[in-house]
Amino acid sequence: MSADVLPYLGAVAVATAAAATWAARLAPTARPSGTVPFTEPEPGVRYLRCDSPHCAHKTYPHLRQADGIFVCSNCGGLKGAAA
Repeated sequence: MSADVLPYLGAVAVATAAAATWAARLAPTARPSGTVPFTEPEPGVRYLRCDSPHCAHKTYPHLRQADGIFVCSNCGGLKGAAA
């Protein structure tokens, strides 16, 4: 085989791999099977970043209390101060 053909064979191999990846991503089995229905949050709920290590600093729903403090629905941690 001539050394002049090797770059072309490499380009064909790269194009083939890209086409196979593209086809696999568009396959029906790669798509999610269903969606989660939307639910309206309760009145007074805010999605805030929780400062607790228990929640791993992720965003969870916080319920507003009468004194203006928000309580995390996942760990019970407090956020905010009374105004």
